Amino acid sequence: MTTLAANQPRNYLVGDLQDLPVIASDIIYQGAAVGDNGSGYARPLQAGDPFRGFAELKADNSAGTAGAIDVRVIKRGLIQLAVASVAITDVDRPVYASDDATFNLTGIGTKVGVVSRFVSSGVAVVAFDASKQETIIKLALPIKLANLSAADVLTDLIPGFNGRVKSIDFAVTDPVTTAAKAAALHAEIGAVAVTGGVVSLTSANCTPLGAQVADTAITALAAFKATDTLSIVAAAVTTFVEGEGVLYVTLGQ
Repeated sequence: MTTLAANQPRNYLVGDLQDLPVIASDIIYQGAAVGDNGSGYARPLQAGDPFRGFAELKADNSAGTAGAIDVRVIKRGLIQLAVASVAITDVDRPVYASDDATFNLTGIGTKVGVVSRFVSSGVAVVAFDASKQETIIKLALPIKLANLSAADVLTDLIPGFNGRVKSIDFAVTDPVTTAAKAAALHAEIGAVAVTGGVVSLTSANCTPLGAQVADTAITALAAFKATDTLSIVAAAVTTFVEGEGVLYVTLGQ
């Protein structure tokens, strides 16, 4: 280990600012939500990108290679945004971005912050901190497939926090051997089904041991409040004879 033996000048930024290299052939406009493209370069946020902050100034790299210029982002603070359907009762609810300028409470896209203050219909002050990524919570529900019917698998669980359903997946622990069996599992918040997020189980995909069955993309109505109930419902059931697995319900907080 080598310690300093002389002064070492450092380059400092104000703690809530950061310069990030910009993706090739793109423009990040002032005020845009900024995401990471998965290779370390900043870009106008796309749904699912890690959130890096809001652009302090325009960064035009439309004619440049990746990293030719940087964008300065504000990583933490309060920002006034147009948030679809936000109401005065929505303080502390998570805010999600489906692109660099479209914000919602429905649980679709990347979490960018929480409602700090209601301003007017569809407008809110949002508290954001790019250093704090969404907390992921997984519920593991053991399921005997022969017990499935067109009814609840899980009834009225209260998560106790504001969040969203991110995905539902099934892992096979005892393979199915009888053909032509099926069931479709989906989540409901209150009595309203999440749009998408359907796990379609069949004799064919519930084998072999260790097989995993993913859900369809969730496209709307995924967010819940702290007092809402969460249920998992089976439908379109052709009764299984055998087979077991674990249903993983992934929640974001």
